[in-house]
Amino acid sequence: MAKNKNNMSIATGTEIAQSLNPEMVAQLVENQAKELELRAQELSIQKQQDDHGFEFSKKALDTQLEDRKLQREHNRHMQHSRYILISFLSVMFSGIVIMALRFNKDAIAIEIIKAAGYMLAGGLGGYGLGKKKEKFKSMEDETQFSVSDSS
Repeated sequence: MAKNKNNMSIATGTEIAQSLNPEMVAQLVENQAKELELRAQELSIQKQQDDHGFEFSKKALDTQLEDRKLQREHNRHMQHSRYILISFLSVMFSGIVIMALRFNKDAIAIEIIKAAGYMLAGGLGGYGLGKKKEKFKSMEDETQFSVSDSS
């Protein structure tokens, strides 16, 4: 046996070869074969997991696409219904005012128009206030997120 600079024994290749018997060599080869087989199985399982992940992602995207399509369809239907309601109420309001004017009830027609004006002003004011609060809240949330991201 050779010694290194720390006076430790180092086995040379020939000494190792002499100490190995055929059974040990066969065992080493068998272990390496098992390790290669195990590694091949691990790679196969990893590939299968990747394939399943890909399929799952594809299906999730398809589902999301269908969901977005249904959401747009629903929003379009709601917008259409809103326009029909506004049109119906406008026709009713106009019909009542025209009937009041036709029967010479000018005071009633003026009061109806005033009441509608007040409701319209209140509705538009509330809508504007709500939008302003929503905008302020979203700006506040963005500021809060940017502050927490930088810390």
